Amino acid sequence: MSENLRRYKQHCPHQMETSTITNGDTSKKIDEIRLKPTVQCSAKGPVCIDECSSDGKYIQLANTSTLKDVDLTGWCLLRKVDNRPEISFILPNNFRLDKRKTVKIYACYQDNGKISSDLVSSNFDTWGIGDLIVTRLLNKDSDEKAVHIQRFLK
Repeated sequence: MSENLRRYKQHCPHQMETSTITNGDTSKKIDEIRLKPTVQCSAKGPVCIDECSSDGKYIQLANTSTLKDVDLTGWCLLRKVDNRPEISFILPNNFRLDKRKTVKIYACYQDNGKISSDLVSSNFDTWGIGDLIVTRLLNKDSDEKAVHIQRFLK
């Protein structure tokens, strides 16, 4: 284990997971680091950004209302990853998210686990991965209704 990795483990153990992999050809052990993200979420209303897959395959929205469905026609998902150009997806006409239900919006070619109610973008093949990821949901009037921020600390 490198000295830098040893120091990092001592000072920031809560921000990473490590696993030890044994190389099949030798008895040398390889330490693999997976940083844990910090996540901040907020929503104004019943629809929230429930999950953003860490591999950039999909974003999941949830309607937390127990009483009513929400019409998401014309709503827009915006995603900014580090300093890269922003990705956008506009929800289709007549799209309703039923009360207490979720929907996943997959990037193109990433929809292996898709069910019939999920959506797939044809404009991009990943939602992106990076160190700072800000995902926002805007209604048809461009009012921000939900935010999901992921930070992978080094």
